Amino acid sequence: MTRFAMHGRRVEHDPRSLAFSHGVLPRSAVKSVDWKRRIPILDQGQVGSCTGNATTGLLGTDSLGRTASTTVTISAAGAAASKGVFSEGVYTLDEVFALKVYRLNTILDGIPGEYPTEDTGSSGVACGKSLKALGLASGYKHAFSMDALKSALQSGPVLLGLPWLNSMFDTASDGRISVKASSGAAGGHEIECSRYDAETGQFWIPNSWSESWGLAGWAYFSEADLAYLLSQQGDVTVPTLAAPTPAPTPAPVDADKELAAAARKWLSSKGL
Repeated sequence: MTRFAMHGRRVEHDPRSLAFSHGVLPRSAVKSVDWKRRIPILDQGQVGSCTGNATTGLLGTDSLGRTASTTVTISAAGAAASKGVFSEGVYTLDEVFALKVYRLNTILDGIPGEYPTEDTGSSGVACGKSLKALGLASGYKHAFSMDALKSALQSGPVLLGLPWLNSMFDTASDGRISVKASSGAAGGHEIECSRYDAETGQFWIPNSWSESWGLAGWAYFSEADLAYLLSQQGDVTVPTLAAPTPAPTPAPVDADKELAAAARKWLSSKGL
């Protein structure tokens, strides 16, 4: 059994979140979804930065009407709201970025201590706060039922904050995460969920424990198992992500001048 950092996700239930609950779609509107991830599986190692890693994965995954990128742009306003963690500029969505998000999470959450030097862990609520502060999300909601979770996944990936049991470190050959309450709790974990199979009831996650875990970094929960974990003080955060800032494009070429110069060169070569 391989062990990973398990003090990353902390429970932080804010009563104000109830005013921002995600709605439930008609069952006929709930389909299988597989939102494409544009960045590699990350590896948090022994740092409890899962909230930063899950947030980074979310940013690097497509959502409805949004094609993700391998980078994000932090504006001057976002930098100013980041408590000195970020400066204005373009950032690659990698482990370095994830650690910076984790630091910002620990500043914005209600948990004593900040990373570094204290590896306090953080919460799903803090992920939403950081995304909004950085200008990378217009807001965030919370799914308070399995039907709301399935509905939220129709529009894009979500963040799951779960208790992590000792049975869940290793996966079955098909990628299933074994959820055995009798195995006891090892800690908490924040993960992205970006695939849902409506036929099999499988919820797939890209974890932040490198490609050596699960199926090249991926694994799934059965619907019953995930429902149980969420009932044990779990939470679902649903950010509304902003479209990635497009890369600068070159100024348009004056086609008439180009054509005129080419014509003059051709005429000159003909002695005309």
